[in-house]
Amino acid sequence: MFRVSLSAARCLGAVGLGLATIWAANAQEQPGENGAVIHTFPGDLVYPESVAVDPASGRFYVGSVKHGTLFRGELGKGAMEPISPAGADGREMATGIFFANGRLAVVGRQTGKMFIYDATTSKLLASFHNGLSGAENTFLNDVTFAPDGSAFVTDSVNPVLYRMVPDGGDKYRLEEYVRWNVQQLGWVRAPGAAGINFNGLVVTPDGKYLIISKRNDSGLYRFEIATKEITKVQLPDKAVFTQDGLFIDGRTVYAAQNTPESVSILDFAADYASAAKRGEVKHPSFRFPTSVAKIRDRLLVVSAQFDTKGSPAAVSGDTPPKQPFWATELPAPR
Repeated sequence: MFRVSLSAARCLGAVGLGLATIWAANAQEQPGENGAVIHTFPGDLVYPESVAVDPASGRFYVGSVKHGTLFRGELGKGAMEPISPAGADGREMATGIFFANGRLAVVGRQTGKMFIYDATTSKLLASFHNGLSGAENTFLNDVTFAPDGSAFVTDSVNPVLYRMVPDGGDKYRLEEYVRWNVQQLGWVRAPGAAGINFNGLVVTPDGKYLIISKRNDSGLYRFEIATKEITKVQLPDKAVFTQDGLFIDGRTVYAAQNTPESVSILDFAADYASAAKRGEVKHPSFRFPTSVAKIRDRLLVVSAQFDTKGSPAAVSGDTPPKQPFWATELPAPR
């Protein structure tokens, strides 16, 4: 098991300071190779969810589920910068977010809205609505770009895989790429976390498959893009649990796990039909992690705190969240 720990002196030794204050200080004092950097978000009740990375620049992007603000951060620097305010372009929520080739795709949960931006200028290039609204009808959860520039979008309650397809220049069109066979997949319609079906997804480096997370059966699925065939990935027992956002690096997939408060590391076979669990990343700063990404030799893990009071998610709790909200940057396991 891979673990990275903050020392007691850095994490808990400052009497009278709140945990978030200590973390913010650590981010500025020791952003070095062997330490954790805590990236804090300005504003109240941000509830960040997904993270997208730009390896070339060392920058990364995170969206707020609560109000739709988009933030940008940079490796080694603790403060997140808003780059697009709440409500801009009609974006009231931001769940999945993904960066590729200068484009930033964002999806908006139960609003049914999808967006593609120029990441350099924050200019809106395309926006779509799936014609549905309300958490019982649609729950746009995550998005990823394929090598051809199209962006696939999961819906956790409506059994559809959407695709935003390049249509000349900076234009895109929306299509319903697959309507899932609900019997084949054991699709669940239920309130709360039990009704969260497909959520995180990634494209394999060869562009042939999507690996899709299905939270309510603690499983991963391999979807062949060309044939539209889907099969369950063969995994060891308890390889993932309440898994959410995914990140792929070659044949290694990192899965953020909500309630274990950890990241599972899975090494896939060459055909992506099976995987073995290599280990797990834990850290005392993780609080209901929902997404993970690797950028250069660092891991970024977003703590959404969806199990707290005021959460906009399918789960919530009675304890107020710790503020400011944060994402953790750690050395990536080798």
